Amino acid sequence: MTKIIAGEENGSAENNGYASWDDVYLQYDFGEPREIHSINLYRNGYENALNTFKRIKVEVSSNEDFSDANVLFGTADVEETAATKLAAQTINLTTPVTARYVRIWQKGHCIQNTNSSWKGYGNGVGLREIEVIAKLKDGETLPDAQETRNIALGKLPYVYGLDPTNIAAISDGKQDDNYAVHNSTGERWLQFEYKNRYRIHEGSSRAPIRWSA
Repeated sequence: MTKIIAGEENGSAENNGYASWDDVYLQYDFGEPREIHSINLYRNGYENALNTFKRIKVEVSSNEDFSDANVLFGTADVEETAATKLAAQTINLTTPVTARYVRIWQKGHCIQNTNSSWKGYGNGVGLREIEVIAKLKDGETLPDAQETRNIALGKLPYVYGLDPTNIAAISDGKQDDNYAVHNSTGERWLQFEYKNRYRIHEGSSRAPIRWSA
């Protein structure tokens, strides 16, 4: 997640000091003008809360200084609901626009707990992913499909529970009797981190995985 701080939080001030914060932005350069059809913004979220993302504005330009800015959305608050939580804010353009640069603005967020009445303002602007969907240029083709591979191979997972035995066997690429043993009762799980985003085609395990008390 990319995070920008909009200002200094001040618990003694109204709305945690929100009035003194800045509208902050991320700016991307596509390297050349592109015909843009839509933009998807994926923001951060909280397990037991919903956000209102403050003063969202999305604009594009042909110039780095945005002297010819074209506002595609906002300035407006975007309120998260249980149905839209962690889903993209999609800006679909009825008429495509051609631009080289895009700016995404925000001024912090307001959090409302879903398991209590607490709410408050936070200075963070968190974006998990930004997608700008453009038309292919003449002569440009989609990337060739890559051969699928096992991205968990050789990676050691994080284990919830007691320290396991022979954990490397869980991702050694072999489906044999060399098992990993969890050594924990009750709820337990494994978590792999891949560092990058991948399009996952399938997942498999030799069932049952041998968990041992």
